[in-house]
Amino acid sequence: MITDEDFARIKEYVYRFVNFSEQDLMRFRGMLTKKHVPKGKYLLEAGQVCSHVAFINKGHFRSFSMVNDDEVTYNFFFDGNFVTNYPSFLSRQPSIETFQALEDADLLMLDYNEMQNGYNDSHMWERFGRLIAEFIIVGIAQRNRSLLFMSPEERYLDLMKTRPKVIANIPQQYIATYLGIQPESLSRIRKRLAEAKKL
Repeated sequence: MITDEDFARIKEYVYRFVNFSEQDLMRFRGMLTKKHVPKGKYLLEAGQVCSHVAFINKGHFRSFSMVNDDEVTYNFFFDGNFVTNYPSFLSRQPSIETFQALEDADLLMLDYNEMQNGYNDSHMWERFGRLIAEFIIVGIAQRNRSLLFMSPEERYLDLMKTRPKVIANIPQQYIATYLGIQPESLSRIRKRLAEAKKL
């Protein structure tokens, strides 16, 4: 059962994008189910089709892919936001990423079929879905631009500025692969920045 406390953060998040009617909001609440993912376990594994959009009430996740037997981190997801593999969710094709809880996590899950029904029944639902998709696409574009046009140090500085939760909560080896570098290279960047700060 979804309690008022469970629903409070996702309700606040939704209102950043659309002003649902009370009827739409109550229907939305009725679509949600609760899920707990222990630290180290997977919300979605590569090869599975993503069937849910999940809102993180507690905890954080990373998504990663295997490249030449090495884990390459693609993104991080924190409480108060959605986590999903949107390309897999929309296309119904298997995910190439795995989503792992980095601490015990509590989620509210929205099923694919429930969301499609919402789109069919409500113009506001369609608007909400479009705005969320646009938000995700902008994030993907920004990530791709940073990998193409920024140096590793510039990417790290940008990460410190725009996503301080990553710096504060994520192990260095995951941050390194997210930046596209080795952990040793990240250590050198951090040391160089620390020394420059002392000058």
